[in-house]
Amino acid sequence: MEFVINNQSPNLQVPISSLPSLSLTLMQNIRLNPNLLNVPLYVAGKPIEEVQEEYGLTEVVKLASNENPLGLSSIARAAFEQALAEAHHYPALGDRALRRKLAALHNAQHNATFTQDNFLTGNGISDVLRMITEAFIFDGGEMVICSATFPLYRILSAQYGGKTIAVPHKHYHHDLPAMLDAITSDTRLVIFCNPNNPTGTLISRDHVEEFMARVPPHVIVVFDESYYEIVEDPRYSNAAEYIQQGRDQVLLLRGFSKVHGMANLRLGYALGTRAMIEYLRHAQLTFNTGDPVLYAAIAALDDRAHIEKVRALIAAEKHFLYEGLSDLDLTFIPTAANFVLLVDLPREAKYIYEALLRRGVIVRVPTGFGLPDALRVSIGTHAENEKFLSALKDVLRNTDSA
Repeated sequence: MEFVINNQSPNLQVPISSLPSLSLTLMQNIRLNPNLLNVPLYVAGKPIEEVQEEYGLTEVVKLASNENPLGLSSIARAAFEQALAEAHHYPALGDRALRRKLAALHNAQHNATFTQDNFLTGNGISDVLRMITEAFIFDGGEMVICSATFPLYRILSAQYGGKTIAVPHKHYHHDLPAMLDAITSDTRLVIFCNPNNPTGTLISRDHVEEFMARVPPHVIVVFDESYYEIVEDPRYSNAAEYIQQGRDQVLLLRGFSKVHGMANLRLGYALGTRAMIEYLRHAQLTFNTGDPVLYAAIAALDDRAHIEKVRALIAAEKHFLYEGLSDLDLTFIPTAANFVLLVDLPREAKYIYEALLRRGVIVRVPTGFGLPDALRVSIGTHAENEKFLSALKDVLRNTDSA
């Protein structure tokens, strides 16, 4: 078992002198939170405008952040704009309306009996994860994750003074037996990103059932299903069943950034037992999401035509990328999400990344995700994917310079 991160280790303490953005004269006289000094900063995908300015380009495509290439649905946009008429008021009924809508939707999907009290909303799934971490990672509590996964889990664990145990991936998949073995009496959380970011791999229903049959009852199991609506594989797990059975230790997270195209509006939610959700509400910030966003989400859930259009585009373009990458003799991991991970690259990942930037294509080196030698590319429109493949082909042919 490899223990990759231990935020309680004195060796990981960050000296003030290593933080150049702080005024050392001032900050040396102030007592700082040692947990925050251990928090690695999240590095987002490079913005289009920054690449245009840096390289003098006019046409740049961003395939770095797994965004929806078709954007927000017109119905959701109209609902958002209509709710702006009340923007001078604090949020009122939008949160309750969305939670009721989610309960009805999940009941229909899972033959369940959820109510609005089974749902908790946040300013994106990241905010919901913050609430969960604050609620359970205290006094040195442990979090178990895959070594190659969404970096926010590590960041939040460090922020609240926890100990993160990152279990090595097994051929880019979660190693569930090893993750079970990593659980101790101090383990508070196990977090699965399913499908996993940045690998795109799926944890099947059978494997989840095997894990849930053995996981100790004191461990909270969080299923981050940010890419849920994109998955086509019928073997996908159904964490909602455990919540319907009354298992307080299970939380299911979903959001509106991907298939619904609301990444910039920031909205996510948790589904759990009523007791669990009531507890987590103590970590919820007041007015954490505005009514325009909430009503846009309600409308987005009803716009099935837009959802299916996005799903169809991703499915078609995924196979277009597969063919193009295969023609270039590149190795990639088949994905259940809206991005593809390239591995065993013929050149250093950073070299290819920077060479693509010069050609107006932004992808991602998932260093913070635990895979510094790979590249992750989001699935865009057909034109964007063509530009990416053309630029990549040019990079691989021109091996002397970027």
